[in-house]
Amino acid sequence: MLSFVRRYQVLVSSFLCVLLSLYLVAPAAKGGSRADPIGPILIALIRPLQTGVRAVVSGTKDVYQGYLALIGLSAENDRLRSRIVELEAERNRLLEAEATNKRLRELMDFRSELPPGSITASVIGNSASTWFNSVLLDKGTSHGVNKGMGVVSLMGVVGQVVSATSKNAKVLLITDPHSGVDVLTQQSRARGIVAGSLETGPIMKYVKRSEDLQEGERLVTSGLDGVFPKGLLVGTISKVQKKSFGLFQHVEVNLAVDPSRIEEILVVRGQPAQAQN
Repeated sequence: MLSFVRRYQVLVSSFLCVLLSLYLVAPAAKGGSRADPIGPILIALIRPLQTGVRAVVSGTKDVYQGYLALIGLSAENDRLRSRIVELEAERNRLLEAEATNKRLRELMDFRSELPPGSITASVIGNSASTWFNSVLLDKGTSHGVNKGMGVVSLMGVVGQVVSATSKNAKVLLITDPHSGVDVLTQQSRARGIVAGSLETGPIMKYVKRSEDLQEGERLVTSGLDGVFPKGLLVGTISKVQKKSFGLFQHVEVNLAVDPSRIEEILVVRGQPAQAQN
C-alpha cells in the first residue's frame, strides 16, 4: 500500500484535493446549511496570511507614495534654490544700478560748479604699462573730448587727456611721474607742481626753501596752467623736509583721489592763463 502511494503520490494528492474541493463546494451549491468543520479551520489558517499580505501591500504603497513625495519635494527645493539665486542676482543688479545712479547724480551736481562744456565719461580700462599710469575713457573727440583737457572726479583732480580718438581718450594720471598739476597751498598760497614719483609717491616739486609749509595743508589747482579751473582739490601735504642743500624743499603729498577706484569722471576745459584775473 505504501509503495503504491509513493509511486502515485502526485495522482493521489490531486485526487484528494479534488475530493476536498467537492466537499467544500457541494453545500454552497445545494444551498444547505450543514456544518462545515474544515472551512473555519482553513479560514483561520489563511487569515494571518491575508493580514500579512495586506500589511505588506499597504506598507509598500505607503513607501512608494512617500518616495514620490520626496521626489516632488526635491524638485521643488531645486526650483526654489534656482529662484533664490535669480532673485539675489537681480538684487545685486538693482543695488549696483542704484549706486551708479547716485554717483552720476552727484557728478552732475558737481558739473554745475565747473566751467560750461564739462563732459561726463566712464573709465573702461587701465594701462598695463609699468612706465605710465593711465586710464581709458569711453568718450573721445566725437563727444568733445580732446588732448590737453583736464580730468576730475568728485574728490578732486585725476589727470589729463594725453591722446584721443573719435570714441575713446587716454588719461595720464596724476600719479604718473610724467604728469604735472600747478597747485597752491590753501593757507600760505605757496606754488608748486604736483606729480608722481617712483621713489616716494606723489610729491610737490619746486617749492622754495623760504616757504613755510605745514603737514596737513590742502593743495588746490592754481588755474595758471590753463588745464584745470582754479580751486579744485588735489591733495594734502603729508611730509615736509628741508634738506641742508638745494633751492627747494622735499614735499610729499596724499592725493585726494585714488585713481584705482575711479569709475565715472568729468573732462573739463580750463581757462587760458591770460584770461584769468
